[in-house]
Amino acid sequence: MRDSPSGRDSHRMTAISSTIANVDLTALVRKCVGRPDVEVDVVRVEPIDHQSSTPSTGGLRRVAGTTTCGREWSFIVKSLHSARHWPRLGMLPEPVRAEFAAEFPWRVEADIYRSGLPMPEGMRLPRLYLIDDLGDDRLDLWLEDVRTASGEWDLTRYAAAARALGRLAALRRVDPPASGVALRTYVMGRVVQGALPALRESETWSHPLIADHADPLLRMDLDALARRIPALLDAAERLPKSMAHGDASPENLLVPADSPGEFVAIDWGWQDPVPVGFDLGQLLVGLAHQGAIEPGELPAIHRTIETAYAQGLADEGMPADQATTGYLTTLVLRSAFTAIPLERLDDPVTPSLHELFRKRIGLARFIADLGLTL
Repeated sequence: MRDSPSGRDSHRMTAISSTIANVDLTALVRKCVGRPDVEVDVVRVEPIDHQSSTPSTGGLRRVAGTTTCGREWSFIVKSLHSARHWPRLGMLPEPVRAEFAAEFPWRVEADIYRSGLPMPEGMRLPRLYLIDDLGDDRLDLWLEDVRTASGEWDLTRYAAAARALGRLAALRRVDPPASGVALRTYVMGRVVQGALPALRESETWSHPLIADHADPLLRMDLDALARRIPALLDAAERLPKSMAHGDASPENLLVPADSPGEFVAIDWGWQDPVPVGFDLGQLLVGLAHQGAIEPGELPAIHRTIETAYAQGLADEGMPADQATTGYLTTLVLRSAFTAIPLERLDDPVTPSLHELFRKRIGLARFIADLGLTL
């Protein structure tokens, strides 16, 4: 086995060694290419730029290469860890850090991939090759490297994703309705103790990154919604429940190049009963969080996914009468108060950061308007 010609420096060799130290790479490659007799020749380990606020994600790498007979192979290696290893844990108030780290379900994705979970029409899981337990509440997932189709997320793609998510929710409905605790735990920690104190500070709203873009009523409207958090959480408890994807943003719904009519669902979030409609929140805000869409595009996306999700529920014989309430309630609880990237207020102010804040403040305004209709 040899490294690639461009990767013979010590840093690259260290990355290769640490990644494959505990695995039988030859066996994995043979499984990947479907031939029991091949041998590994070239190996490359490439970090993948992946901005994630999920406390359990430690990083992404592509491990790729060729066999001695010239066959190409590749894996995505995703590192998961306990929330106690999360670099941003210090953003939470000290009294809640230990509880958050202990309760955050960091192994969810590994459990999903090896569960044999039935998937709806139009959606599948990536192939899992190995779970490499590294100890100290850390592990690596060796996954299929899905080659994705080109093309933007237009309304047609949003509709297809929402319909598949509706089918998923219907297939995984929870009867009788259960009382999920993950949403309440998240809101009380990340929102109530994490985001709200900063949103209530006048200095926050006078910062140029916010003051230049926020309308005068946004602070007041978010404050009004914040006072309704206990009632919104109680309302969410009473809604029909399902087991959802948990983090169904567009970047987690890959469109494979060899089958562009389906989605490969990755980066699964918490697996706790949530109100039907929950997944639509992340589908709406995912690209907006990246600053990849304009606030003016949000109304059309919202209407499209709301309609298509109801169709997906109906496909599997599940009523959709309370799906919109579940969607909007959980969207407000999960995303209204974290839409503005407060964690970046101390970054050097640049034109690109101004643009991100403009778009994210537009997202906060849109979600707040939806919340005020509840």
